[in-house]
Amino acid sequence: MRLLVTRPEPDAAALAEELRNLGQEAVLQPLLEFHVLHFDPVPIRSADGIIFTSRNAVRALREKLDLGGIRDCPVFCVGSETERHAREAGFKTIAATAGTAEELAAKIVAAAGPHLALVQVTGEHQAFDLAGTLTREGLSIRTLSVYSMQERDAFDSDVAGELRGGNIGGAILMSPRTAEIFIGLCHRHGLLQSAKLLHYFCLASSVANRLKPLEPIYVHVAQRPNRAALLELLSFLPTRGQDRVR
Repeated sequence: MRLLVTRPEPDAAALAEELRNLGQEAVLQPLLEFHVLHFDPVPIRSADGIIFTSRNAVRALREKLDLGGIRDCPVFCVGSETERHAREAGFKTIAATAGTAEELAAKIVAAAGPHLALVQVTGEHQAFDLAGTLTREGLSIRTLSVYSMQERDAFDSDVAGELRGGNIGGAILMSPRTAEIFIGLCHRHGLLQSAKLLHYFCLASSVANRLKPLEPIYVHVAQRPNRAALLELLSFLPTRGQDRVR
């Protein structure tokens, strides 16, 4: 199946290679672009614990800071990919990892005392108010926005043409925000009817729920909110040369 990959780079290219290994064809159309923000690093250097809500949060710190002085600080991670990037960045103590921010909040409450100074390192847009949840539990937490993801304002012309012509069989959506951007661009290009017929492969139910205004016919959700589970879902697709799933 020809699948639209909407992840930002460099994640889009990496996912495309994984799709090729599964016998699928990737059409790259990143809908977000990564930008590091200017931020004050002082709270991070004095933190008792750092919360990374995404791998991009780790990426932003690596691009802006010398991490030598904070690698001993315990870190809490949303997602196994974030944990992997934190380890690659040199952080020595992974205090807890969970598949979602909601699940991580419970683990942080259980592990951290109210006297600890926690810093949440995140992007400008957050799907879940982790800081608010932890504050209500009596924890001291400061939020530091270190990156932004700029939205694309149009599909590439060739991608729009392929969607209109029915030459793309499905789209991979990894976040609620990406799903919303995708629907908005389908409106802009007059592709709502074509988009309704696509197969959607979603990282989680929260992503799939954002597709409801589109009234899609085919929506598939990974059993767990991580890339490995999404690839497992995609592994059941017919390979190139076989009939397209419909």
